[in-house]
Amino acid sequence: MEIEVIVQSILPSEGPQGRYRIKMNPNENVEQLLRRICAEAHVPLKPSYCIRHAANKLLPREATLSTCNVRSGEVVHWTDEDHIFKKDRGFNTIWFMCVLSLLIGAIGLITVSVLKSEVPNKEFDYGIVMDAGSSHTSLYIYKWDGAKYKQTAEASQTGETCKAPGKGISSYAANPEGLTDGLRHCLDFAKTTIPDDKWSSSPVYLGATAGMRLLNEVNSNQSSAILIEVRKTIQEYPFNFTDPVRQARIISGEEEGTFSWVTSNYISKSLNGNPLPSELNAVKSKTIGALDMGGASAQISFIPANSTSMPANYSNTVRLYGENYTLYTHSFLCYGVNEAIRRVQAALAAQQNYNLTVKDPCAPKDFVINTTYENVFKAPCSSGRHAIETYGYNIDLPADITDMNETFHFVGESNATACQAFVEENLFNFTEFCNYKQCSFNGQYQPDVFGEFYAFSSFYFVTTFLNLTQDNKQFTLEEFKKTTEEFCSKTWEEVENIPAVLPKQRPWYCFQANYIITMLTKGYKFNDENWNTLRFVGQIEKTDIGWALGFMLNESNQIPVSIVVDPFSTTLFVLLVILFTLFIIVSIGFACHARRNIKTKGRVNSLFSNYGAV
Repeated sequence: MEIEVIVQSILPSEGPQGRYRIKMNPNENVEQLLRRICAEAHVPLKPSYCIRHAANKLLPREATLSTCNVRSGEVVHWTDEDHIFKKDRGFNTIWFMCVLSLLIGAIGLITVSVLKSEVPNKEFDYGIVMDAGSSHTSLYIYKWDGAKYKQTAEASQTGETCKAPGKGISSYAANPEGLTDGLRHCLDFAKTTIPDDKWSSSPVYLGATAGMRLLNEVNSNQSSAILIEVRKTIQEYPFNFTDPVRQARIISGEEEGTFSWVTSNYISKSLNGNPLPSELNAVKSKTIGALDMGGASAQISFIPANSTSMPANYSNTVRLYGENYTLYTHSFLCYGVNEAIRRVQAALAAQQNYNLTVKDPCAPKDFVINTTYENVFKAPCSSGRHAIETYGYNIDLPADITDMNETFHFVGESNATACQAFVEENLFNFTEFCNYKQCSFNGQYQPDVFGEFYAFSSFYFVTTFLNLTQDNKQFTLEEFKKTTEEFCSKTWEEVENIPAVLPKQRPWYCFQANYIITMLTKGYKFNDENWNTLRFVGQIEKTDIGWALGFMLNESNQIPVSIVVDPFSTTLFVLLVILFTLFIIVSIGFACHARRNIKTKGRVNSLFSNYGAV
């Protein structure tokens, strides 16, 4: 059964117009209807031709008339979709550009913001300092942000401390070549710790301390030969060693004391700069004093109370983080523990008429140490010009003793009272005329101690051995004296099994404890009231306390700044933000334009509906 379909042309004016009555089988599809219309209108079938229902519904070409609910006598519209909706493709392009612009703007803004907020990889610099002490040489490696802060590095120790095998370099006076193996051992360690691309820019320094100062006074040719060998060995390595004379030298006692003070205050965050670690940015109103005691000398350094004026030869000024610090500092040569022991042995032997067997009240009972005449009496702190300058007199052998290889036998007595008295009488001169307002001992000027102090090196080793610093606890002066007295009463059998970081020092800890008590109380004038200002320390923030770090910080003022280039300068960042913001604004414009097109399309669809109703 056929139906009659009335087709109303709403084609553009150049296309067929009017109405067409087409008889079709309801089971024929829309495609066939279009072919019949085009045949009757004598025009070719175009892909854009479509049939719309009177309700403006687009009829699929493959659908049959019955499924599209086309009834006989019903009017349908013949349209050219390409013409009516010629803006559809442009409409889709506009939405595409809208989304693309939005993505570019959003992704761009996020990317530049993240990159700007990220801290660029820091350029780290490295430096090496070798502390060539009287008894051993230690190598320290320091690392800092190459940008520095006010021209001074914010350095921290990296890697372990390397202890060079063998003795201090001053011990190789007769054979300078013998020191090279120990230095190479630690320099090889430095090569494995510092990245190879930083070797050539990493400066290396060696500071020889009291042992070499003494040797230089006794025999400058020998000390020069040792330094030549040191410099030659360092030059074998790829580190920055462009000024050998300055970078490997004997440092003065005042330098040693000053740099120890710098280390103490840097690690304690007491400098008016950007202290370690920089995130804490903690600045204390008072600085920390430094008490150091090595093998051949002892140093005291601190900033006195504000009103104190000091003689020029007892003060030193150092500049760090843009600030000047003027401090009191003095080095007591011959007052390191090793030289003090030799001075005491010489005094004991002289007091007992140079008998080969010498009673030692400071050594543990049943302990015997054998040492030669030469080791005791030819030491520069026992006899010679420096002994006179330091103690006021020589302790030398009688003229009738000529065999320098003769051996003394020092026999321990465990007599704490006698030990304390002997130390005070023979190592310190508290009665010598003082040319200044006040003195410590041996006529040396010292203002009143002021502020807190770090006591390290032998101060720390002795108190730690006596178990006084366990868990960083504070101990009183009375506890120190009582513990020392109890320890000095022990026999060698009791002493030799006590755990010790430095086992070879066990026989000497009674002497060293009494020596330290005397120096701190009668020498530096610490007492029960200010004893709590003392802290006996070995490490803070995983960094050894000593002069080496302070030396490195001071030298860093001369090292060029390493600058990491920020990939986004502020100007570039602002320009990129503006650019990507414009992309987002453009995307909003595209969206508004597309919405207008949607409204236009809606009006056309409404026209079709109204036309069909008519």
